[in-house]
Amino acid sequence: MWRRVLAAAAAMAATCTGGGAFAHHSRAAYDTNSEIDIAGVVASIAWTNPHIYIVLDVAGAGGPTKQQIEVGPLSTLGPLGLNRDVLKPGERVTVRVNPNRKGPGFIVVGIDVTKSDGAIYPLHVFGRSHAPPATRKAESLAGNWVPTTQAWQEMVRGARDYPLTERARRAIADVQSQVASQAECAPWPGPLLMGLPALRTIDVRPDAVTLRFDWMGAERTVHMNLAKHPANLAPTLQGHSIGHWEGATLVIDTVAFAAHREGAGFGVPSSEQKHLTERLTLRDDRTSVDYQFTVEDPASLTAPVTRTMQWVYRPDLETSGQQCDPEVAKRALLD
Repeated sequence: MWRRVLAAAAAMAATCTGGGAFAHHSRAAYDTNSEIDIAGVVASIAWTNPHIYIVLDVAGAGGPTKQQIEVGPLSTLGPLGLNRDVLKPGERVTVRVNPNRKGPGFIVVGIDVTKSDGAIYPLHVFGRSHAPPATRKAESLAGNWVPTTQAWQEMVRGARDYPLTERARRAIADVQSQVASQAECAPWPGPLLMGLPALRTIDVRPDAVTLRFDWMGAERTVHMNLAKHPANLAPTLQGHSIGHWEGATLVIDTVAFAAHREGAGFGVPSSEQKHLTERLTLRDDRTSVDYQFTVEDPASLTAPVTRTMQWVYRPDLETSGQQCDPEVAKRALLD
């Protein structure tokens, strides 16, 4: 799905980098400038991760045909209302898709699905459906939170303003290395992980704040009992985080990141010099959090990048329970 998630970033990145793409995967097989509606009956749904696959029985002059549709994971679509209970085999639906450049009969990319009763559900975080507004208030940062899709879209669009080094520009142009980095069932590091519109659960204790994500088993621990980072830390995917409170704001400082192909964001690589500073503030309405990050990495960025987004309180949500299937992940790269 993430080829599709970052379509806007890919187009805008080309204007500021002279080529290449911020796309999470290569999107060459699909015509993202074209949208078509396909009507049919749901023959099957494979609720797999990181991609769900829907097969429609589509009527035609020469008889019925089967149309395969790739969509996103429950981790991002569940908070928007799509789940196993609302879409089942045997239902008649209309699906809005990006077609395959090879023409009819090949796999397409789903955007959203309209059921016979008129209800619309997302198949993509850029679809027409949005999460319901928060109705309950949080007591603190502890609890379940999901970034809004609007905030994620703004984060994607903001990628065009990244101040890139020549090394980063070359990496963006090397789409194949970016594709290869996604062949494993592994989460992003921050800040992309923090912006992904999937459920994250925050546990606040005096000695540590833990963030657990409904995405590839990702987890972050913020040490609240350390004034500084220990010496000689071994680099890891999520780095080493220490935190402190500034009033109601949790301030997180993270270093010791392992180098990552997309660690600075949207196809931009990161090195072990990456430094991430974050601020999480519960708003006065107590239904949302302001999340701000600043990422620095002299190997990829000529200046620090700062972005702000909103998370919404979602105590109604539970984790999807999906485990990443390596074969499904690899299949998505080849489609």
